[in-house]
Amino acid sequence: MATDLLIVAAVALGTLGMRVSMVTLLADVTIPQRVEQALGLVAPAVLAGLVAQTLFLDHGDWRPPGTWHLAGLVAAVVAWRTRSFGWTLLTGMAAVWLLEALV
Repeated sequence: MATDLLIVAAVALGTLGMRVSMVTLLADVTIPQRVEQALGLVAPAVLAGLVAQTLFLDHGDWRPPGTWHLAGLVAAVVAWRTRSFGWTLLTGMAAVWLLEALV
């Protein structure tokens, strides 16, 4: 238990160190607008990959159609209509919980 906590703390400090060093080193550097736009798409792309893997795979096997797919469809509609990451995440999680509770 204590070893796990030390590992988590070390990883957290390492992550913080990397972030602080980049902010410090790049404080006076102007980043081109195209690069800023591309970096803004990294987080949504990673999240989409994680969601797609969760929706379609279950421990390496194809997940049969079910409540997760319905919740994904609900979240996709909310994302399309609102263009809001927060509302999409909140609605998708609520749909998963509600549909799983009903089944």
